[in-house]
Amino acid sequence: MAEPTPAELPVWRLRLQTLQHYGQALLLRSLDVMRLLTERIMGFLRLFATLGLLLIVLFVVYKAVESSQLVLVKPFAVPKSMTDRHSDAGRVIANALKQELLLAEADIYTTVKRTSRNGKVTIDTVTGNTEDYLLGASIKLPETGISINDVVEFIASLFGRRNITGTVYQDQGKLFLQVELEGRIFGFERNLGTRDPNALNMDLLSEMLRESRQRLLSVASESHNLYYYCSGEADASEHPDSQLGQWFEYCSRLQSSQITPESLGQLLAELHSARLHNIAGNNDTLRHILGQITGNALDKTQLLCPDYAITKVCEASATPEMAQIAVRIPEPKRAPAVAPLAFPALPDASDFQADSLTMRSMVLVTPQIALPSVKALQADCAAKPPAKPQEILGSNRTEGDATLLFNNNRPIQAVEKYAQAIEQHCGNVFAWANLGVVLMSVEPPLRSIEEAQSALEQAVSLNNRIDWIQNNLCIARAWAAPLETLPTMIANEACNAARTLNPANKVILDKQFYLALAERYVMEGQYDTAADTYKAALSADRKRDCNTSKAIEKLALLEIEHGIAGGKQAACEILQDALPLPGGKISACEAQLAAFQCP
Repeated sequence: MAEPTPAELPVWRLRLQTLQHYGQALLLRSLDVMRLLTERIMGFLRLFATLGLLLIVLFVVYKAVESSQLVLVKPFAVPKSMTDRHSDAGRVIANALKQELLLAEADIYTTVKRTSRNGKVTIDTVTGNTEDYLLGASIKLPETGISINDVVEFIASLFGRRNITGTVYQDQGKLFLQVELEGRIFGFERNLGTRDPNALNMDLLSEMLRESRQRLLSVASESHNLYYYCSGEADASEHPDSQLGQWFEYCSRLQSSQITPESLGQLLAELHSARLHNIAGNNDTLRHILGQITGNALDKTQLLCPDYAITKVCEASATPEMAQIAVRIPEPKRAPAVAPLAFPALPDASDFQADSLTMRSMVLVTPQIALPSVKALQADCAAKPPAKPQEILGSNRTEGDATLLFNNNRPIQAVEKYAQAIEQHCGNVFAWANLGVVLMSVEPPLRSIEEAQSALEQAVSLNNRIDWIQNNLCIARAWAAPLETLPTMIANEACNAARTLNPANKVILDKQFYLALAERYVMEGQYDTAADTYKAALSADRKRDCNTSKAIEKLALLEIEHGIAGGKQAACEILQDALPLPGGKISACEAQLAAFQCP
């Protein structure tokens, strides 16, 4: 039996089925295309995300490396009582410090540009601006809670970036500020007085922040430290292994109070060398510092070798010093009016004519020394306002020049300079103290124990925490005391204060005291006691220094001129036992020590 053939479908149905198959195929192909596009898009998105993340990482690393030589000021830690009133007190103080640092660097730039011949000046800056590269604490890495700031901080610390941190607190009526950078902590304080201790007291904080900026910049940067050190605004080099060590040495040699005309001439020769000018040629800061050092060295030639500008050789002047201010020749007394005489005038009588006398016919008169009155200086200081920073800096320089003059045997000019330093800044403790030391240690007629004691007492009233000033005040009081009480003067309160402040220096302080007492005994003619006191002064501390040189020469003279037996032998024993100075240093009196003849 034959199978029935299916009935043929209508044409329209065949066409419909064909369209259905074509639509299904097109749909499947579209799905495949969409799937392929999705995969490609996802691949591009993953690539874009990877590149974006890589760019972020590179950006963070770049900013971290870029800021590695900078210092950032972090918000300060402040008391809770202060944050209760000012929630952003720590950030406000940090911003104020950052502003002070930027102003200080702007001052350096202005100073360097003023002395530069170039139209454009470039100096190194170290104060970082937080907004330049910190992206904000609100941006967190997914599923970590770590902000971009934290990542930047971590990476930057690996490359050596430094942070300035600080603390503000109150205690016993005072406001304290501490700032820290690279382990160096600087502390400042101000009296609160009647101020509210819980208030921000931004005026007091601004003063302390302004005072801290030079110290912080000196720690942060070698070039800043060199700039401040050579200008006298920084006390020491903060970078012992600095690449600029040679420049620090030049400034140290120039600022030394032990510099002599010979060493000053050698320094000037080095400063004028072509090698040094070539080194500083490509650095605006070094070029400015070289000019500053050279100018200061030339200024010192006016003190030590006034003929240098003509001879180009720095040698000590052979003419005796003449004071410009402190020396005064009194005017002769005017003769009283002559009453009319009843007798006729003699034919050879004539008025005194000063111009008729020549220098050859005049009798040389030793000029009288008019010492600067300490009381007058104190009276002037009482009426003066507090010194400004530039006046303080100028006073410090003048005081350094005075010490230089005294060490080069020019005590009269030294006294003048110390008085000038005090006039510039009445709070210059070292100017008052050194003025007292000079007035006490020089020979008459410049010596004035009363004036010396007043000057040293003024210095102690300004700062009673310096041992050598207290010890010199004790010596001045001993010089003014009756002769029979001299041995007991070492128990004076000033001597006790000096040894309490620095017990490790007791031997040195005792040595200075007894050397001064020996001088007093020599002046009073008690030569036996003077010799014994010289021996006692050097019994515990014998070094090849100027004190030893002076003492052994005095002992030898006591035997030669006053017949004190054993003086020369004692001097030779002291010289034989004298130890070299620590650190391989050579005393300025080494030549005299080497020339001292012993049997």
